[in-house]
Amino acid sequence: MRKRNYKYAGNRHDHKKRKQFVLETGLTGFLCTCNFHERGCVADAYRLLNLFADEKSESDIKKEFETSTSTNTFDDKVDKSLNVANEIEDISTALEKEISELQTEREMPLPSRKFQVVDTGVKNMIFISSTLPNPLELVTKIVSKLDRTKEQCTRYLLRLLPIEVICKAYMDNIKTKASDLFEKYFAQEPKTFSIIFNRRSNNSIKRNEIIEDLAEIILKKNPGNKADLKNPDIAVIVEVIRGFCLLSIAPHYYKFKKYNLLEICNSTNSKISPKAKSINKDDCKDDSNISALDTVKQEEIIADDKNLDTQIEKKEQIS
Repeated sequence: MRKRNYKYAGNRHDHKKRKQFVLETGLTGFLCTCNFHERGCVADAYRLLNLFADEKSESDIKKEFETSTSTNTFDDKVDKSLNVANEIEDISTALEKEISELQTEREMPLPSRKFQVVDTGVKNMIFISSTLPNPLELVTKIVSKLDRTKEQCTRYLLRLLPIEVICKAYMDNIKTKASDLFEKYFAQEPKTFSIIFNRRSNNSIKRNEIIEDLAEIILKKNPGNKADLKNPDIAVIVEVIRGFCLLSIAPHYYKFKKYNLLEICNSTNSKISPKAKSINKDDCKDDSNISALDTVKQEEIIADDKNLDTQIEKKEQIS
């Protein structure tokens, strides 16, 4: 008799373990896109997020230095220097400790992990859940440094979007969650905005309806807010994936190449050719970016939502 293969996805032995790592409401984190190399994308995302999350800012380092120098006396420093040799661990012990820590983290429940890949049910779309209080802060740090240094540090990870809200893909839920989120970014100072809508494996949410409703909420938060398709201060990214809606706030969306990490590193400050300018103009006319004022005018153009989604995905792959 053949032995039972416990690695088979349909077996209950593995099914129970994987069931908790699926997209659900209340999660926050990072939406990653790739071109077929999902394992490589996950590895890139883990490495990049951990690298920047553990990286301390210059101000934090300065504060730590000032507090340590002010509290430590000369005798304390002498005692520490004498005990340095006793505190050094053996290499094998350090490795065992690190392995045990990784195993402990793996056994932790999903909400307790710093970063954890979550199945979205859609190919080339990966979600990394996080316990960090502000995903946008970490992504801003990453794209700003890449834009400054132009040093490519990912191979398979293409776009990295901070996700601050995940809710069920029903209009009432989306509007309620969006209103709370917009209070944080649009209620204080007037800002220009653009709403970008993408939909995958979902036909219930209509493009015009959600863009009009979200634009209305933004305008109510502050009458000074205005739509700007070409260079908005903040882009609101609405990603509908199956039965869930993911909301992202992306400042300087076009400056940072739609948060495409490879494009950020490949971009230069050289003059843009006429061909590139015409391409950029066409991109700005993309129906995925529709302001509150343009929505009514675009009804005939975007009547066929399904074909439009295909065009948008092709444009994103080209960019």
